[in-house]
Amino acid sequence: MAGKLVCFLVLWFKLTVGLRQALDKPNIIIFLADDMGYGDLSSYGHPSQEFGPVDQMGREGMRFTQWYSAALFCTPSRGAMLTGRYPVRIGLYSTSKQIYLPVFVPASRFGLPKEEVTMAEALRDLGYATGMNGKWHLGINEFNYKDGNHLPMHHGFDFVGTTLPFSLVWRCDNTKKLLPIPDRPFCFLYSNDTIRQQPFNPHNLTSTLLLEAKSFVYNHQDEPFFFYFSFPQTHSNLFSSEDFKNSSRRGPYGDNVNEMSWAVGEMLKLLRELNLERNTLAIFLSDHGPEREMCKEGGSADPLKGWKGTSWDGGVRVPAIAWWPGTLPADVTNHEVISSMDLFNTAIDLAGGTPPTDRVIDGRSLKEVLLQGGKTPRETLFHYCGKHMMAVRYRQYKVHYHTQNLLTANELSEFCGPTSIPDKKGRNFCMDCGGTCVTTHDPPLIFNMDQDPKEEYPLDPQEYKDLLEDVERLLSEHKATMVMGKPLLNDLDKSLSPCCNPPYCWCNYSPVHTTGKI
Repeated sequence: MAGKLVCFLVLWFKLTVGLRQALDKPNIIIFLADDMGYGDLSSYGHPSQEFGPVDQMGREGMRFTQWYSAALFCTPSRGAMLTGRYPVRIGLYSTSKQIYLPVFVPASRFGLPKEEVTMAEALRDLGYATGMNGKWHLGINEFNYKDGNHLPMHHGFDFVGTTLPFSLVWRCDNTKKLLPIPDRPFCFLYSNDTIRQQPFNPHNLTSTLLLEAKSFVYNHQDEPFFFYFSFPQTHSNLFSSEDFKNSSRRGPYGDNVNEMSWAVGEMLKLLRELNLERNTLAIFLSDHGPEREMCKEGGSADPLKGWKGTSWDGGVRVPAIAWWPGTLPADVTNHEVISSMDLFNTAIDLAGGTPPTDRVIDGRSLKEVLLQGGKTPRETLFHYCGKHMMAVRYRQYKVHYHTQNLLTANELSEFCGPTSIPDKKGRNFCMDCGGTCVTTHDPPLIFNMDQDPKEEYPLDPQEYKDLLEDVERLLSEHKATMVMGKPLLNDLDKSLSPCCNPPYCWCNYSPVHTTGKI
C-alpha cells in the first residue's frame, strides 16, 4: 500500500510540475533558416518544392504571411531578433567608405555588445536552461585569433554545441566549382569556443546539429528550456548529406530545404515522444530574404519583389510558423504584421518576466496574437539598410523613401549565365545602402500591401497626403528615440581570424556525425 502511495505521489508531482510549466514557463525553441525566401516552401506557394515536416508544422500550427525581418543581412537581423532592438541601436552597421560590410567577418574586431541583453540572458534569469548550435554570425574574437570573446557563451547560452561562428560561403566550397581548395581563414567549425575543423566538410553537419539539439532537450526535459537551432541552410554554398542528395525535383536548393525540414520534424517528433509538445512553443522562420545573386544556388521570394539586401518586401518578409499543440489553433493563417524583434518580448512575456526598462526595446509581445488570435501590437515597422531608414510599414501601407535598384528578369538571366554559378559579365548586383545602387523618392512611393503585395502599383501621393503626414509624424517620433550605437562593422584585423594551428590553419580534431539520418 505504501509503495502504491509513493508511486501515486511521484506521478502527481510530475503531472503538477508539467502543468505548472505548461501554464507558467513554456519551453521555447527557435528554428532559424539562413537566407530562405518567402516563397521557398511548398506551403508558401513554391511549385516544385516538396511538402515536408516544416509545412506539416504549419498545418498543425499558425502560419504567418506578414512576418518581417528587422534587417536585410544576417548579422543585423540576428542581433535584432535576439535583443528586440533595431540593429542601428546596437551598432550593427558599417560607415566605412573603403569597403561596404553589412555583416561581421572572421577578421572583425567587434561583436554583439555584451551590454545588450539577449533573449537567452533574459530567459536564463527567469530560470530557463539555455542552449544553441548552428550559425552565430555575431562576432568571434576580440584580442587574438582564439580568445572567442564574442561567441554565444558570452551572451547567455549555457550550452553551445557545434557552431559556425561566421557562415557558409562560396569560399568554403569543397567541390572545386570556384576554388581549387577552400579558403581556410573563412572556413571553420567550432564546438563551444574551440575550433574543431578548419576547413570543414558540411555534408553531415545537419545530423550533428540535430543530435546535439535532441540531447539538450532530453537532458532538460524536466525544467523550462530555450533552444536556438540556427540552421546553416539555405545559405550558399549549398550542401546535403547523402540521404538528401537528389531528394528534390527542384535540385540542390530543394535538397537543402528537405534536409532542414527533416531535422525540424525530428525535433517535433522528440517533443511528442517526451510528452513536451503541449508545453513547448516552437517557431520556424528565416533571417531575411533569399540570396538571388547566387542564381540557382539561391532561393525564391515569389511572389514578392526584391531579395536579400533590399528593403522591398522580398528582402524582408519571411516565412514564419508557430507551433504549440493544444494551445495554438491548428491550420490557421495569420495576416498580422509581425517583426522578428517581437520574439524577444514574446519569450519574456510567456516566461512571466518583463523586458528591460533601461533601454528602448522595439519588439512587442505576441502573446495575445498567439493565444487569443488578437491583432498585431504594432502599428509601424521601420525598414533600415545599414544606418539608412529606407521605408516605413504603417498599417496596410508601405512608404518607400529610398529603394535599391533591381536587375530586370533579362539582366538577372544574363548575370547568372547558363550555370548555377553567378556570371557577372561586368554587371553589378546592387546590395549597398547608398550611391548608385539606391534611388531616392520625393514624394515617396506608397503601396497598399494588402491589395498589392508585389509592390507594383504605387498610389498617387496627392490622394494620400493625410497618410504621409501621419507617417512623417511617426517617423519623427521614432527618430527622437533613436540613439545610434557605434558602428561595429568597420574595424578589421586579420590577426583576429580564427586559426586552429598557426600558421597552417588546417585541422580536424573532431569529425562531425558521419551518417545522414539519425
